[in-house]
Amino acid sequence: MLDQSDVISFHNYKPLPEIKSDVEALKRYKRLIFCTEYMAHPAGSRFDPIVTYLKSEHVGAYNWGFVTGKTQTIYPWNSWEKPYTDKPSVWFHDIFHLDPKQA
Repeated sequence: MLDQSDVISFHNYKPLPEIKSDVEALKRYKRLIFCTEYMAHPAGSRFDPIVTYLKSEHVGAYNWGFVTGKTQTIYPWNSWEKPYTDKPSVWFHDIFHLDPKQA
């Protein structure tokens, strides 16, 4: 499958060492690489240093959530099974508060 792909995409919600391992394994295909999901703060997958590393390796990246809001991506994956009444102390995906005064 990877040999036949023009572009390779992957998910990795783990800390930087595991992302590095995936990128190194995928580079051998000499294709464009995109990390299509990478951020899960409680799992140790953080915006920085991961996005800095991906940029240095010319790997495209995007993540769920950017600014806290109606997507509710501050909450973990189980939020549709378990209700959360307060904002978690460590957000799941989002990076910025909608209103800086809420920080």
